[in-house]
Amino acid sequence: MDTSFSEIVRVSLSVLKNPKVIITAIIVFVYMDLCAKVVRYRKKIKKTRVKKKVKAAPAPAPAPEQPAEQAEDGGE
Repeated sequence: MDTSFSEIVRVSLSVLKNPKVIITAIIVFVYMDLCAKVVRYRKKIKKTRVKKKVKAAPAPAPAPEQPAEQAEDGGE
């Protein structure tokens, strides 16, 4: 097993240029990215809009009745 450095580089480059190796590497990276996104996924909480309830206008309060004496005297 007496291999030179140039022979190791040549074999490594031929392996890395192989289409099967390139496609497999791409698939593995995409799969790992998908797994990472699934792990980090958090469902967004939908904000419900709070509708302001329109309050009905209060009925006008009846005017207090004045005693009969004050009404005749002019309110004194």
